[in-house]
Amino acid sequence: MQTTMTERERIVRTLRGEPCDKIPWATRLDIWYTAVRRSGTLPAEFADMDLMEIHRHLGIGRQCYTWVTRMLLHGVEVSVEFNGDVIRKEHHPLMTFPIPGSYVPAEEPGDTKVIFKTPAGTSYLRYRKTETTIREAEAPYLIDHILKDDDDFQVVKWILDHAEQVASFEGFNHVEEQTGDYGFTVPILGRIPFQQIMLEYMGEERAIYTMMDNSMQIDYLLGALGEHACRSLELGLELPSVMVEFVDNFEGTITSPTLFQKYCLPFLQACADRAHSMGRVLGSHMDGNMKPLVHLIPECGIDVVESFSPAPLTALAFEEAWNEWRGKVLMWGAIPSTLFEPYIPEKDFEGWLETMFDTLAGDKRIILGIGDQALGPTLTDRIKRVSKLLGRNPNSDSSDLP
Repeated sequence: MQTTMTERERIVRTLRGEPCDKIPWATRLDIWYTAVRRSGTLPAEFADMDLMEIHRHLGIGRQCYTWVTRMLLHGVEVSVEFNGDVIRKEHHPLMTFPIPGSYVPAEEPGDTKVIFKTPAGTSYLRYRKTETTIREAEAPYLIDHILKDDDDFQVVKWILDHAEQVASFEGFNHVEEQTGDYGFTVPILGRIPFQQIMLEYMGEERAIYTMMDNSMQIDYLLGALGEHACRSLELGLELPSVMVEFVDNFEGTITSPTLFQKYCLPFLQACADRAHSMGRVLGSHMDGNMKPLVHLIPECGIDVVESFSPAPLTALAFEEAWNEWRGKVLMWGAIPSTLFEPYIPEKDFEGWLETMFDTLAGDKRIILGIGDQALGPTLTDRIKRVSKLLGRNPNSDSSDLP
């Protein structure tokens, strides 16, 4: 084995279950970078650096997400209103339906209403951005889901029955070129059907009531969204990437063990089988409280729990998850973002890391990063300290010295 690998090589080898020289270390700094630039708090040492240079300076690989499929909405007219003014109109749009966050103005506070006109009627969704969410580079808040009543259901049904999943690889190829050997681009497929219903189409409360009062709507959505998700998976498997991922955002106190076993586990198992048949690994973005689901994850067939965020960020301790998943499911993330924030004392930061390394006991079968990701108040000196513990050399032109 060569004595020094690139960060990409470490990640790929770990995803494949192969040995490597050091524990991979990669995360997302995009929100942190945007937030500190907007607030004027970018540390002076980074003043003349772009984000890729900052990753190298800190000694941490760059993890990127890129959507690799879009939904083409045949026969649909979309109009976008911002604070009551029409700012965009499209026919047969190509988007990440039903959450076209890219339609929301990035740096202006206010409400964005996205209206979908079809032969079956009209429905809309609404996003809100505030000064705070803009300053902290947070995603816009979805205040009105597209499925609010039975009339909306007829519109959504028409859209889904006539829509088509389309490959969208340009962004992936561009990010791969930018990242090079100093990180990894995760091809994103969207959420699995049940999580789409809960988080994107209805919201948790309406989804739960609909399961009890109108299960036919849930059954239709599970079937239609399942077909679209399977098509997205097939498209994603065309990429030259060892990994594809669903961005599920599980929260075990909402998607309970009962709901997970009934609506999520079988679908994930089928998708994992398909990915494995093509020699790929399947990931799921599980950044919420996974404590209620921790024992079920090895059953669902996925290979990677990505952006894992343990205590103190959630209720699940790192040690408990490691004991449940070791040798069965790979963790990516695992160091909670709160540890890098100023309100956490130094002794707690150091003590948490010491406990983690004691738990690992020299096992390198993990991809470390900041779970879910670095945020605005992140202390970059703490990132450097983890980099040094992992054998990187921050502030050097070569951050991968052995």
